[in-house]
Formats: sequence, C-alpha cells, structure tokens
Amino acid sequence: MWLLIFAVVAVMWFFHRSHTKLKVATRPPRLVGDGTYAVEIVGKNNYLASFEKICGRRTADCINRKTEAHLTFEDDNVFDNQAVRVSITGYTVGYLPLAVARDFRRAVIGVGLGRSTVFECSAHIRGGWDAGLRRQGNYGVWLDLPESGAM
Repeated sequence: MWLLIFAVVAVMWFFHRSHTKLKVATRPPRLVGDGTYAVEIVGKNNYLASFEKICGRRTADCINRKTEAHLTFEDDNVFDNQAVRVSITGYTVGYLPLAVARDFRRAVIGVGLGRSTVFECSAHIRGGWDAGLRRQGNYGVWLDLPESGAM
C-alpha cells in the first residue's frame, strides 16, 4: 500500500515539475567602457546614507573601490522624465547628468536595447574620507560607460 502511495506522489511531483516553468533570474544588459571611468554621476550628496551602507563608516583613508552599478530609467521622476538613476548594491547613489542621460537613452535605443530599462556597468567609488574636526571629503562615483557611438 505504501509503495502505491509513494509511486502516485512521485508521478504527481514529476508531472508538476515538468509542467512548471522555472523562473530564471536574468541579468540586465552589461555595458563595457574603455576603462577610463569618464562619467561622473550627480546628486551624490543626497545619498550619503547609501554610501555609508555600501562603504561603511568614514575613515581617515579615502575610499577607492571598483564595483558594479545599475542604471535604471526613471520615466516617472518628477524632476526629469528622462532621468537615469544610478544604484550600487541596491542603494541609489545619484543620477547620470542630464545631457548624459539623454544621450544614453538615445544610444541604447539606437543599438536595439530599447526594451531594457535597467543596465549594468563598472563603477569606481572614491572619496568619503574623514580627517576629524568636521573635515570630510565628498564621495564621488565614476562610471565606465562606452561612448555613445561605440554602443
């Protein structure tokens, strides 16, 4: 009797598993620049809490860390419906400058990536030092993006 129940459950499990689509996490399109990290993001000072979560507490040493960033179209941004938000490890750290955001959007549409709204690229975080006596360095983030003509 137990063997029959086991066989029925096994067949039901196999049938269910074979007809269930597996959810596969897809990564956003990866953009590769020339290694110059030429695009500095803006609005960084509005996201100091994000930098502390990403980099830890400020120290006397300057942060100098390469990491990955996600660029996300923000069509519903109240200040600019063409904004491109920059986040690192899930935390917003700033935005592409206005002109760069518009060029970026045109370029990704031009190369056939217009359906994507999130992209990935290399980023370089620098700054964020603390020398005491209220002397602190600002954080900076530079992105390694391809030139619009090279996308």
